[in-house]
Amino acid sequence: MRKIIFIGPVGATEKMASGDSIKNYFVINRIKEHAGKLLVIDTNIYRKSLLKIIQMLFILVLNRKARYVVSASSGGAYKMLRLMRMLGIHDIIYWVVGGDAPHLICSEVLDIDVYRNVRKIIVEGKSMQETMRITGFKDVTVLPNFKKITYIPPKSFQRQNGRCRFVFLSRVTEDKGCGYITEAVRLLNERGLENAFCVDFYGSLLDDYKDTFLSGLADLPNAEYKGFLKLLDPGNYNHLASYDAMLFPTFFYGEGFAGIFIDAMIAGLPVIATEWNVNRDVVEEGQTGLFVPPRRAKPLADAMQYLIEHPEKVEEMGKIAQSRCMDYSADHVVTDAFLEGLGL
Repeated sequence: MRKIIFIGPVGATEKMASGDSIKNYFVINRIKEHAGKLLVIDTNIYRKSLLKIIQMLFILVLNRKARYVVSASSGGAYKMLRLMRMLGIHDIIYWVVGGDAPHLICSEVLDIDVYRNVRKIIVEGKSMQETMRITGFKDVTVLPNFKKITYIPPKSFQRQNGRCRFVFLSRVTEDKGCGYITEAVRLLNERGLENAFCVDFYGSLLDDYKDTFLSGLADLPNAEYKGFLKLLDPGNYNHLASYDAMLFPTFFYGEGFAGIFIDAMIAGLPVIATEWNVNRDVVEEGQTGLFVPPRRAKPLADAMQYLIEHPEKVEEMGKIAQSRCMDYSADHVVTDAFLEGLGL
């Protein structure tokens, strides 16, 4: 069997900050389960020193005939694919991470010929597939994000202390909409709902946003930063399931099929999400969540108030969401037949 080499950021630690690292952790494990042997080039490691970069170049040159899987965000993937084209490497599967690559290719921000050198392209949503087809790429496969689901927590829809408990679970940054969440909390408090709900934030808090974010929480008694929730430990889904709904008002330009949507389904949480990139491919309005426009606090506050005041709707959507979570399990999405079709 032809040697298989995976290239992309991995770094599967308890504090993985990026969606591509988290996704690649599951992609690699699934390929290993099927193929057995797999050489992994973790770009989080190889880009840190000149010696590692030289080592990676030697691997590429000596393995031109290998089968490659490149899975990284648009910028990192483009640099690697361009290098591989220069080296005469053609047997490449580009497993797209994030939602911006098709738009960058379509608008010719990125050299389209770099991607014509790729044997197979896999994207996370139908809207991404359509954009690629407009650009002339016909053989583009849609494969949603997925996770290894080993545990589904019991779910109670009885509210703790009579409050609707919202949770945010992602990188704590401006473009994930955290500032708009704090503004929405402030609006709801001004409406007299301070004791009817709370919001807890989990995720990596980057230094360049830390002071701004924490100062925005300072005068909000019902909003709190809780650190990092380690969902690589399946038992922590019990804690996630103790919440009533998830908030995801992202406007991150590279957003694809965010893995937190799967986490929300596992925990039986409806999601209030922005109309952004492929979010519509994942969340069904009124069935598994609600949509709000990006960069606007008032519509977000209005959607939160609706869930505060309609616990029966929260329960209905939460049950539907949890019933669909296994649709995104690794074994269901990345089947043996699919991997065999890719030659993996």
